[in-house]
Amino acid sequence: MLGMMIYRRLFPAALPLLCLALLGLQGCKAPQAFGDRNSIIVRADPALWAEVGDEVMTALEQTSFTTRPERIFNVTYVAADDTLWLDLRLWHQVVLLGDREDEVIADLIGASDDPDVAPPAIVETSGKWARNQVIEVLLLPANGQADAVRRLLPDLYARLDAKYEEWIAERMYTTGVNDSLRDALADYGFTLDLPEVYDYVWEDSLFRFNNHHRQGDTDLLRSLLLTWTGGTAGATPEALRLWRERLDEKEYDPPQDILAEGARYDTVDVNGVPAVEFRGVWQDRSEFPAAGPFISRAIACPAQGRTYYLDAWVYAPGQDKYPYVRQVQILLDTFRCTSPSPV
Repeated sequence: MLGMMIYRRLFPAALPLLCLALLGLQGCKAPQAFGDRNSIIVRADPALWAEVGDEVMTALEQTSFTTRPERIFNVTYVAADDTLWLDLRLWHQVVLLGDREDEVIADLIGASDDPDVAPPAIVETSGKWARNQVIEVLLLPANGQADAVRRLLPDLYARLDAKYEEWIAERMYTTGVNDSLRDALADYGFTLDLPEVYDYVWEDSLFRFNNHHRQGDTDLLRSLLLTWTGGTAGATPEALRLWRERLDEKEYDPPQDILAEGARYDTVDVNGVPAVEFRGVWQDRSEFPAAGPFISRAIACPAQGRTYYLDAWVYAPGQDKYPYVRQVQILLDTFRCTSPSPV
């Protein structure tokens, strides 16, 4: 049983095996990497995996509450001698555990930027078996391998998480930042770095920004609403929740309610300015209620004598919501107060 694979989700059945067979021939172009960006293939000797497998899964499959606890990464283990390894090594993110006695690891280390690195260490390389692929090798000593893996896990997760965050941001800004919109908003006292694909409309002090598109058979919607009030006393959890509740009734059609599960507050830093943050789950009052995660913030700008309120929410039925929540959080993080005397 130690050699059996642990699947977290089904993978495409058809892979370019012909090109795999030809990879060793000069002129054969490596295939594009497969799989979702939050999928991780972990290769290790079965005996080592028996010692550290549960800890690796726990370290890499951390969760974030969106509308429920949602895994950020999905990990699939493959034994070093499993015949499916030749297919699964084509995934976007591959992690290998082992020492230089493993020929695959020795080859990867030898081709890396630091072939003489001493274990225990994490050695990163890319594009070995597929394009746009990242390979992380946990190079282990001959003895005490399980303890070495445990010491390297925090750094491994940080590396994978940073690359995933970078991909999420790049995907959102594929069309670039709407610079002209940012410049126009500066006259009103604030700026946001919104992608070109976002629609926008404003009236008086109420601004709406939306990205709505069809993905397969479902709608995907990311929405951001911004307004402000005079004074700076409104940047409190109580005021923020009251504003969100009024917003639900007045500005959203159909109206939204805030569900009790998952509601939480925090204080965050937004470009050097403290902000109150309220996260939770909205559910509308339609005949067949829709729901999704939201992030609301209250940010005081004393030089303007204003408190800005921002509300971002996501509708992504049947999909992982974490990447879209991170996208709207990235948008919220671009907020800046501008001139002391805006129009």
